[in-house]
Amino acid sequence: MELVHLRRDTVENVIKIVNCLKRSEGGWLWIREIGRKCKLHHKTVSRLIDRHLSMFVEEQRLEPFNIRMFRLKPGTNINGVIKYLSVMKKLGKT
Repeated sequence: MELVHLRRDTVENVIKIVNCLKRSEGGWLWIREIGRKCKLHHKTVSRLIDRHLSMFVEEQRLEPFNIRMFRLKPGTNINGVIKYLSVMKKLGKT
């Protein structure tokens, strides 16, 4: 089994996204808005949310426009996300 290592910039970007969602105080944000606030490309935001944050966010789809809206699940904090990422890195799942 090949171990996949999390790059430092990946972890930093995930933390930026979590902090952005935390600052929204439970409000829904769409991917492009998160990207603008975090100074990240919207495709990067989408990939990181799908790959690393899916269990920490709630998703809402606006169908006629194909827009995905996100917010943090209640009780989610940055320390929990970091612990999850470190465990997944040790297991080689990321």
